[in-house]
Amino acid sequence: MIGSVARGLGLVLACACAGPAAADSIHLYSYDAADQATRDAVGPLTFQVRKGLLHTTVMNMRSTEAEATVDLRPASDRSLGAGGVTAVVGARTGERDLYEVGRADQGAELIAVLCPGASRAWVALGKVRLDQDLKVDVIGEARGAKPRLCHRLAYSFHGEWRVPDTNVVLREKDLPHGRFPGT
Repeated sequence: MIGSVARGLGLVLACACAGPAAADSIHLYSYDAADQATRDAVGPLTFQVRKGLLHTTVMNMRSTEAEATVDLRPASDRSLGAGGVTAVVGARTGERDLYEVGRADQGAELIAVLCPGASRAWVALGKVRLDQDLKVDVIGEARGAKPRLCHRLAYSFHGEWRVPDTNVVLREKDLPHGRFPGT
């Protein structure tokens, strides 16, 4: 019994020492707008995620129909002030992974479209998983104001892009054309 516990502990330590990136892989999940409000706001989106043994981190989101990409950075619930996500969007249980929208690339334009007047924006996401629909709460903050809910977006899972065997952040120029699900 003690021997098997020691072997199990050794396996856990070996995995931990191998580093988190050793088991990570990059995936691109594509989503269609599930309702008219989402179609009107931004349309279909694709999320680039880094999946590891015990985590999934969204790295960016891009318009599926246009060449527009915004970087997403994991954000603390505290960045929204007292009460965090719950204070802004209510007691919804599914949309809890909070990411700040980067202003580089087309981030500033996305913020202006989804949260007019906001200088910063976040997205609160449900779990981004293969074959799972997705809810996205878009939160914006104007200078000197409290964060507010700007949009609730609903997406249905469409498919997974085939990507090169790599662990780097991908941009449109890196992606082969004509390999989108359904094409």
